[in-house]
Amino acid sequence: MNKKMGKRVKRNIVAVLASFAITPLAMAADYSMKLGLIAPVGHPVEVAAQSFAQEVEKNSDGKISVKVFPGGQLGGEIELQDQVALGTIQAANIGTPVMSGKLKKLDILNMYYLWKDRDHMSRVLSGAIGQALWDEYRNSTGISVIASNWQQGTRHALMKRAAVKPGDLAGIKIRVPAGVPLYNDLWQGMGANPVPLAFPEANAAMKTGVVDAIELPFDWMIKGGFVELGSHVALTGHYLYSNVMVVNGRWLDKLPEDLAGIVVEAAKNAGELNTRLVMEGEDALRGEIQSKGVTFVDTDYAAFQQSVQPVYNAKMEVWGQALFDQVQAASQ
Repeated sequence: MNKKMGKRVKRNIVAVLASFAITPLAMAADYSMKLGLIAPVGHPVEVAAQSFAQEVEKNSDGKISVKVFPGGQLGGEIELQDQVALGTIQAANIGTPVMSGKLKKLDILNMYYLWKDRDHMSRVLSGAIGQALWDEYRNSTGISVIASNWQQGTRHALMKRAAVKPGDLAGIKIRVPAGVPLYNDLWQGMGANPVPLAFPEANAAMKTGVVDAIELPFDWMIKGGFVELGSHVALTGHYLYSNVMVVNGRWLDKLPEDLAGIVVEAAKNAGELNTRLVMEGEDALRGEIQSKGVTFVDTDYAAFQQSVQPVYNAKMEVWGQALFDQVQAASQ
């Protein structure tokens, strides 16, 4: 072998060894995770998401890195869902309303006055009924629901005047989530004029009079900067709901089994933390809102509940009587 050939062989050997040396790093990079939220910094969802990131990174020995993007930095929930489906980001924490845009029967989870209590909701979402829905959702979207226990606060209506019964909402323009036509029907049934808007647009809309009211849990009323924009909270209690942690199914399937298990377990653990923070904070949040001069108004709960019954009748074919009956049976 001449000297030139010997040098060439050495260079080739060095190149091959170098490629082996970087392979583990390249593989590790594939496990990085972007997690999008609309929740701002300090909200229970954001706090729990940071806990999720820490648990995943610790238990995976740094093989999975997680970057959390709060406050709608990556878009609203519709955009986040689409990005997870495409794999542009690996994960998001979203509410069930936008999911119905991909699978219509999920609208059953978005109906007002559906749940007897929070235990009822938990039994459905985290049980066999919920799993069957999440499986169908993945088949339609490629998105996996890995935790559905991120319960949120009870939603009430913050507005610029008092309202006790459905008739009092006549003429009130209320912001509803964009992309969920069901909410137009529900609020029209309750007597208001719904205005669909993405959440990042809602604050400016209330400031400028595009809407007169917004329906949110107490924590969102405060952290979203809405409290100063309304004078009354109508205690409608119309909606109990839970966020879900979703991930791109292809990304999840590529993870080694042990790492996938770490991600799923951390998502559920973080959901428990989020729920605890939400429930512990509701009384204090109510006091904080009242301290800002906002009046709480007890409503005719039964009248509001009755006002949406025609929507149940009209939409029953969307999810089917059998599924509705299963959900109702789980209340026992």
